[in-house]
Amino acid sequence: MKFLKYFPKNSEGLYIVYELYSFDNFFRLLLKHGFDHENALYFIFTNCVLSAVVFQERIHNKAYLKLRGKDALSPRLASIKAMLIFDILQCIKD
Repeated sequence: MKFLKYFPKNSEGLYIVYELYSFDNFFRLLLKHGFDHENALYFIFTNCVLSAVVFQERIHNKAYLKLRGKDALSPRLASIKAMLIFDILQCIKD
């Protein structure tokens, strides 16, 4: 999926979605590109690494059902923000 090519990935090739902002943008982009809510969720389950916070706040609580594709950032901007957040979290961790 070309529109996701800039999102950060781990060493196993899975997209890194550790915080809510990145999840929301990632999910909205999937919706914008033709996925329905159920298929977008399945895509995330099979292609992403999620944090417990993301899982509980967006998936378990079903908040992902309120997200809409028309609210998506451009793929490039969303991936830049996701990478920036990932880099900040890495600096805090180290």
